[in-house]
Amino acid sequence: MIEDEIKAEKYFKCTDKERASFELGIKLGALFHQFVGAPVSSKNINILEKAIEKTTERQIFVKKAEVRIIPKGLDKRKESVFHDYTTLTGEMLDAKVEVDYKGIKAVGRLKYIEELDYPLMFLESID
Repeated sequence: MIEDEIKAEKYFKCTDKERASFELGIKLGALFHQFVGAPVSSKNINILEKAIEKTTERQIFVKKAEVRIIPKGLDKRKESVFHDYTTLTGEMLDAKVEVDYKGIKAVGRLKYIEELDYPLMFLESID
């Protein structure tokens, strides 16, 4: 794997810090687009959180992923529909991903921001 990483470096015209940020953005985007639309219920919410964390952590340079699903509307659905079920939306995700590229640690977040009415992906820190 190290050899492939070295070979790939020639395609990146940026600093290591910029590359760490780039890698983090890719991971957050993948997390969002891979899982939005997944079936979620009160019975599988914890399983889905762990599945998202574990699949994200398998990606190159990812050191840690933490995911919380805020179950907006699931309690009401139990009373109003036949099944306790909905699909995962960006509004329900709160994820934190840590990437390490050549010793540079970048931490990013995917979180629904009420004032923007948008699930925002942003860089929390980089050292």
